Amino acid sequence: MKSNKYNFQKLTPIKNADLEIYEDALNFIFDEDDIKNVALTGPYSAGKSSVLETYKVKQPDKRFLNISLAHFDSENYELNKIEINGSQNNDAVLEGKILNQLIHQINPNNIPQTHFKVKKKLSKFRMLLTSLLSSVATVLVIYMFLFREWSQFILSTSDTWLKNFLKFSTSEVTVVIVGVICTFILVYILYLMIQMIRYNRFFFKKLKIQGNEIEIFEEANESYFDKYLNEVLYLFENANAEVIVFEDMDRFESNRIFQKLREINWLINKKSKQIIRFFYLLRDDTFSSKDRTKFFDFIIPIVPVVDGSNSYDQFISHFKNGGMLGKFDGQFLQGLSLYIDDMRILKNIYNEYVIYHDRIQSIELNCDKLLAIIAYKNLFPRDFSDLQLGAGFVHNIFLIKFNFITFELQKLECEIQEKKKRINEAESEMCNEIDELDALYFTYSSPLEVDGKGEQQFSSRIAFIKAMKDNLGKIYYRQRSGYYEFNFQEEYEKLSQNIEYVRRKSNIEYKSAELIDKTKDEIRSLIDAMSKIKSKKLHEIINKENINNIFSTSFTNEIGEIFLFNDVKSSPYFPLIKFLIRNGYIDETYSDYMTYFYEHSLSKIDKIFLRSVTDEVAKEFTYKLKDHGLVVSRLREVDFDRDEILNFDLLSYLLKSNDSNLTRIFNQLKNRRRLDFISQFWSAGQERQLFVNTLNKTWSNIFKEILNSDYFNENQKQEYAHDTLHFSPIETISKLNDENCMSKYISNNSDFLNVSDPNIDKFILSLQLLKVRFKQIDFFTAESSLFMAVYKADLYEINIFMISLILNKVYELPKSEDYIHKNYTLILSRHQESLVNYVNSNINNYMELIIETCNLTITDDSFAALEIINNSDINFDLRVIYIKYLQTEIEMLNSIKDEELWSVFIEHGTLKYSEHNILQYYYYSDKGLDDNLIRFININPSNLNINYDELSADFGEDMAGSFFDDFIQCDKLVDEKYESLVKVSNIYYDTFSFESIPESKLRILVRQGLIQMNETNLQFLRDNYTESQVEFFILSNIDEYTNEVINQGNVLLSEVNMLIEREINDSYKLKLLEFITEPISFRGKRYSEAVKSHILKCNFNIDDLSDLITNYDTNSSVLKTIIISICTEYIDHIVTNRYVVSFNLLNTLLQSDKVSLKNKHRLFISNLSNLNKGQTQIGLQLLEMSEILSLFEGKRPKLEITDENQKILTIFHNKGWISGFNVERNDPNYYRAIGRKNSNGY
Repeated sequence: MKSNKYNFQKLTPIKNADLEIYEDALNFIFDEDDIKNVALTGPYSAGKSSVLETYKVKQPDKRFLNISLAHFDSENYELNKIEINGSQNNDAVLEGKILNQLIHQINPNNIPQTHFKVKKKLSKFRMLLTSLLSSVATVLVIYMFLFREWSQFILSTSDTWLKNFLKFSTSEVTVVIVGVICTFILVYILYLMIQMIRYNRFFFKKLKIQGNEIEIFEEANESYFDKYLNEVLYLFENANAEVIVFEDMDRFESNRIFQKLREINWLINKKSKQIIRFFYLLRDDTFSSKDRTKFFDFIIPIVPVVDGSNSYDQFISHFKNGGMLGKFDGQFLQGLSLYIDDMRILKNIYNEYVIYHDRIQSIELNCDKLLAIIAYKNLFPRDFSDLQLGAGFVHNIFLIKFNFITFELQKLECEIQEKKKRINEAESEMCNEIDELDALYFTYSSPLEVDGKGEQQFSSRIAFIKAMKDNLGKIYYRQRSGYYEFNFQEEYEKLSQNIEYVRRKSNIEYKSAELIDKTKDEIRSLIDAMSKIKSKKLHEIINKENINNIFSTSFTNEIGEIFLFNDVKSSPYFPLIKFLIRNGYIDETYSDYMTYFYEHSLSKIDKIFLRSVTDEVAKEFTYKLKDHGLVVSRLREVDFDRDEILNFDLLSYLLKSNDSNLTRIFNQLKNRRRLDFISQFWSAGQERQLFVNTLNKTWSNIFKEILNSDYFNENQKQEYAHDTLHFSPIETISKLNDENCMSKYISNNSDFLNVSDPNIDKFILSLQLLKVRFKQIDFFTAESSLFMAVYKADLYEINIFMISLILNKVYELPKSEDYIHKNYTLILSRHQESLVNYVNSNINNYMELIIETCNLTITDDSFAALEIINNSDINFDLRVIYIKYLQTEIEMLNSIKDEELWSVFIEHGTLKYSEHNILQYYYYSDKGLDDNLIRFININPSNLNINYDELSADFGEDMAGSFFDDFIQCDKLVDEKYESLVKVSNIYYDTFSFESIPESKLRILVRQGLIQMNETNLQFLRDNYTESQVEFFILSNIDEYTNEVINQGNVLLSEVNMLIEREINDSYKLKLLEFITEPISFRGKRYSEAVKSHILKCNFNIDDLSDLITNYDTNSSVLKTIIISICTEYIDHIVTNRYVVSFNLLNTLLQSDKVSLKNKHRLFISNLSNLNKGQTQIGLQLLEMSEILSLFEGKRPKLEITDENQKILTIFHNKGWISGFNVERNDPNYYRAIGRKNSNGY
């Protein structure tokens, strides 16, 4: 078998279909004898024939006979339809076709008795023999009739040889023999004639061996099945087939033929022993539902192999097997497959595509477009043929494209005019504000007032209208004798009914909203869109609004005939044309996909490039062209706006020739940001100077785009910048520096001076124009002369890197930490260098740099430091920070010219710690002893030696006094510094008047004796300081206080109370107590016995009585005596308040003659609960209460009922000392108490 490398697909039924359930169904049919009429139904190309063909292969023992009645549309569709409709009622045509095919498929030997014969080629021998016998018979008959004349002729001839040779023919015997022979010949001819008449009573009018349609009868209107039924049955019976397959009968749309065939099948099977089945291959809609099931004994539905839902998979399969799948866009195949529902069409599309692709692909056509043309050709062959001739529906679609472009242009033009009109109306409006317009149109009949002011009181009517708008509730009008509120809002809203007012208001709002510029931009966009639409292809013009108009096109020829193309539009495949054209698969380049390309003046190479432009399938940028001028001449202006035009050879040619289309290409590069092309073309180096110059001039922000592009690496970006500085004029470079992009790039590129053979003057001029300031420069890669030129032109940033680089390479100073901490000192070391002037001219930037990079430490020499500190051009804040970081000590404060910096130096700087600097700051900074000076004093470990007498001598007593006054009152000085200065101050205050001195510092003043103890100072401290501060003052001067200052007039009880608690001599305390008559409590106090005795005698506080009684036993005998005297005096108070008295004190009081018996009883009873049995018995004895005492002996005394007795008995009972007590039965005024025997003898 020959190879099929293209994977061509045959259109005939296949014999290896997947039968599956179909096979079971067919086997079932052959197993059932009563199933004789079978239908295989399905749409065209569903695979009905393939199912049967495959079954035949699997069942070779079964005999099938196929009768195909295919009928196909002619090119003249309308005429063909009429012919079909005219023949639908003439079933004789179908019957004749069936018989004709049946006869041709049956061996004539099997049907010798049929009257239907097929003309066939006769045997040459038989024809020759028949002709020869007929000729011999004719000659012999003539010989017999002309025997005499023949004999006379032979006998009379002079030729002896001829006479001797033919002499036998003159004999009578010869005549007899000839007669016998002639008789035999005539008999044979007669036999042949009889045979012909016997078997050929019907002569075929016409017989065609080839083709599907065979006419066999002279009369086509007669029903041959009815007229020759026996002959028909004879043919079917002797067809030697089990199954007769009728294909495509449904195409004739005649159902009566099925009825006759069913009758024939019934008659055949009634007579024949063998079952003959009729299979019909039909569409599903051939019969109605009831007729189908009534006519057929079994129906096998064939599921279509292909429809619009799965044809995509078939396309994929075929093209994949053919090795072409990768050439197509998957979405296109999916879209196309939706319209292909016939397997044969699908296969033929594939076959034709393969052939076309191989024959016309020499110019690299688009495979999707080629397949689209092939699909269109298969489904619309007549329109495709017309298209080749420049006619037809598709041709007309592209013919009217210009009409729709014109329509779109007109729409855009109308829109532009509307916008221009809107701008003109707005610009022609004289008013600029709504208030101004309102002033023109707003009217009122009566005079109005706004917030009490009439119109004449405003600067203008506009201001009056505005005031009314802002004060709606304050507008009034006068009528007769009163004022009434005017409804401004209601009257104002009436203006909206004035058309002219509304129009002008709209214009003002349009102007005020700055919409004019926006509209102008929109107009420019619309103009650009008009330019682009002229070059659009048809599919780019089609949209939802015009698609129906475009595809409903018609054509009128020169004589007025109208072609509606209804044959195309009525086709069920018409949406395919829409799909292909709408998506650009069939476009203006369709002719390239229909014929060959012949290479003459235009080379194949150039043709391929031109094709790539029109097909919008770009070639690689480096694609080589042969004839640049010819290519340019074949291109339209609009083609230069396409991406596909981008080609290195073409652009080089245009640059060299300065072609007018060059602008279009560069505009395209700009508008579409084709940095990929720009990068590659520039890198290729073709016409670089022209290219860079033109590109920079056309695209003002190209360099910014390059910087942000991934198509240029860092080296290329730098090289492009070099080219720009070398090739582009100054004005172009200035425009390229959009948002300082070029300045920033160069300034940040340390390797930028790595240039070979630079034009230094042009380079420096360009850098100065761009105001470049290099942040860093790679000295080792930089061109040396260019580096020095950049240095001298100050084209670098003042930063630590650049200054260090200059110090190292220009100053030739070795690298060290001084670069960071002593930078300005190093710079000033060579005054002639331009760096000094450059730094001083940008001193503030320099200072910011130094402060940022010094790591908080500056060690400039004092002369350099003072240069900076005293430089008024330097920002004050920067000098402040500099001083903070400065580590160099400044000897004299007055060497700093700006006195405002003194406080900074005092606070943060390195200033020598000296009395001179402190006093200079105090007296001449106008800030006195401020926080900075205080801090300066506090943090220095050295002590100051400032003496009042010396200070008075140097600055005068007043200034010396003010210093010490401020010093004494300063609460922020640390105590150590404060005390050290006080020690040497040599100053004393007999009248101290400073308020709010902190306690610690007041203690220092007191301790150092600066505050003298006198009544004035004592009273001042009492009035202005706390008790603790006054206490410290007194204690520090206790002797002067008690012996000289305190007296009856100024003594304070609180002070005395405080002092008698302190660790001072009792003599001071007793002396102070002499001035006190008020009670003094000693509760919780630890007074000495002498002080306590004095207080109990002279200043007793009754509130202390309870503690005295309670703690009686802990006191000395002297104090006990005093306490007994006090208790005797306050016995009523003790009894009334039921004080708990110690037993020893109680025993003493019970024995005292100064205490009444009644109080003794009350005192005893109030303390009874705290006494034990023994103490109780002692107390009872002292009180001589014997009857109660007898209870401890177990007696039962009779006691008078009194409160005292009741309380005593109750306590006794609670303590368990008695068994109980009750009222005496015989004497209710007495208790009977029952005692318990005392175990101890009581």
